[in-house]
Amino acid sequence: MAAQQGGNRLLGALLKYQQEMLKGSPREDARSMSLEGLVKGWDLSRARGYVNEVRQSIVSSGMDFISLKLTTKRKFMGGWSPIYFITEVPLAWDLIIDVPYIPGSQAKGIVRDAFLEVSGDDKMADCVFGSRKAEGKVTFTDFYPVASQGGLLVYDIINPHYSPERRPFNEYNANPVPVKFVAVNSGVTFEGFVVFRRDELEPCGQDAFKLLLQAIFYSSVSGWGRRTTRGYGELDLQVELEEVRSGAVR
Repeated sequence: MAAQQGGNRLLGALLKYQQEMLKGSPREDARSMSLEGLVKGWDLSRARGYVNEVRQSIVSSGMDFISLKLTTKRKFMGGWSPIYFITEVPLAWDLIIDVPYIPGSQAKGIVRDAFLEVSGDDKMADCVFGSRKAEGKVTFTDFYPVASQGGLLVYDIINPHYSPERRPFNEYNANPVPVKFVAVNSGVTFEGFVVFRRDELEPCGQDAFKLLLQAIFYSSVSGWGRRTTRGYGELDLQVELEEVRSGAVR
């Protein structure tokens, strides 16, 4: 598969960056050369296969679940991985499947915050999502990219800010060096699942399930991940509710 040719992409980028730095290459040149292998020629069949395996496992378990497909309307970044050592900008990366992804823990935290906004009920949120004292009723799987319309990753930059001590007397004489990094491109679809038992969710409150769905939709508008105030993380959302009994989807 193209995405895995020559070994792990992210580890290869880290090795390239280290080699260039040891050769004495300027840092920005080392960063650019190491990122070249991350932005082209992606094959997402491995990620799609894994998501299908997760789905079949959930069906076999007899749990109810919500299938979520999240398509990025703008660029996306979130989580953490060793790519930070190259770009100084974090992006979650699964080192086994070798793709950027959205950790289930991050997804759960985002939807929990949205749930509190739409419900205003701390006690119900603790029941649904869990607290330090009790386990919650819903589980969020990791979300993996299963399709892309214009490439999985894209370059972006952050312009540096000057501290008061380093700010030039005349801004026209400044020569800032932008920090180059990669982000998930717009038009990338991530897929994952919210897993629960409907009968276990009902004691949390009569409207708990309805509010959970509302929170999922609300979170997709307010944005997932980092830099949402800068336009990142806005999502198109496709939801499919699957009620599973005795290993059969209905």
